[in-house]
Amino acid sequence: MFGFLTDRPRSVAVAAGSDLRTFHDLGVIHHDGWGIAAWDGPRAKVHHNPEPVMESKSFWPLVQALRTDQALFHLRLATEGLAVREENCHPFIAGNVCFAHNGQFDKTPEIVSEVATTCDYRPRGTTDSELYFALVLRNHDRGLPWPDAIQDAARTILALVPAGRIWALDCMLGTEEGFYAFSLAFPELVPDRPEGYYDLHFLASEDSGGRSVRISSQGPESPKWQLLAQRTVLRIERGTLAMSTTPWRRSAHRARSHQEFASQRSYP
Repeated sequence: MFGFLTDRPRSVAVAAGSDLRTFHDLGVIHHDGWGIAAWDGPRAKVHHNPEPVMESKSFWPLVQALRTDQALFHLRLATEGLAVREENCHPFIAGNVCFAHNGQFDKTPEIVSEVATTCDYRPRGTTDSELYFALVLRNHDRGLPWPDAIQDAARTILALVPAGRIWALDCMLGTEEGFYAFSLAFPELVPDRPEGYYDLHFLASEDSGGRSVRISSQGPESPKWQLLAQRTVLRIERGTLAMSTTPWRRSAHRARSHQEFASQRSYP
């Protein structure tokens, strides 16, 4: 996943800079489709393609032509057994809200039923990620602000999926008023992934074109990038680029005990 916000609309290729090439080259591994969400004023539009990004003839022309002050990218590495098709490409969209997930959890009958019976959003594809999105939307529709809506969706998954069957719930969400990134992972369950695979980093910078904030999973090499703490939502306000964080809060909503949750990983 990769996202950015700028203080004024720019070409996506210019706004993302050299980090976009670094991200694009991860398509050697994440070769099961790609997607870009970009906002034009309050309106969001998503471009999807199920082909490997490294073979795509449309990716670079698209990012050079698109102008926006907020964008969200995703390269997909399909969960085993899930189809490689356009409906399963991230980011997912509902109205002007877009969502991408880096991670995996089991689609248990309980979590599928929870989405089917409590969520208005109907998944178009077959991914676990879209179930996650549906829960976030449900929580926001019930009155929770986006950071709490994301965290409460994670709590629901933790409650309905057996311990050890959740690899990561890292996600990014864009709305017409801001951008959100959430970090929650259990990398010890996937030892074949390189160190830092599920880490999220962000970088605020300024150049001759203006100010920007970039958010990336896997890839940034500069020490200037900051690590987003586990179990934390980062919010970047669109326009002002003001940043704030929401740490994990305990909830009575079907949450596991603190001891059971903590047993899956010791956080710094």
